[in-house]
Amino acid sequence: MMNMYSIRKQFYMALGIFSFFTLCGFLSIPINARTEFFKRDNSKKLASEGIDFVLNSKNPIAALNNGTIELRISEGIAPFKVLIYSTTTPLKEYQIKEELTVNNLAPGEYMIVVSGGNNHYTSKTITLRQE
Repeated sequence: MMNMYSIRKQFYMALGIFSFFTLCGFLSIPINARTEFFKRDNSKKLASEGIDFVLNSKNPIAALNNGTIELRISEGIAPFKVLIYSTTTPLKEYQIKEELTVNNLAPGEYMIVVSGGNNHYTSKTITLRQE
């Protein structure tokens, strides 16, 4: 059975050894680790922010199926995979870095799904009307 005196003695002995090693530099944290911990770079976008893109379109002219969809990625991590779903055309898949232009599209509703290198995805819908 330990008495209070022996417990205090062990505690102060451990505290003394810890203090000795800390003062001698054996237990110190490197300066880089201390400064990097408090630094924050707000200019970089985080990968967890997801993906965003902008769509522009040109409607097809009377049964010519010459519609156009332009896609430009504004946020996210490349490479990007783009899937275009439509009721009028088969599924189309593209691998891009930033921009894509799809030509010869018929009138109809198109759903565009973009996934990025960080496994995030987003989708938007656009309708092409016959002029």
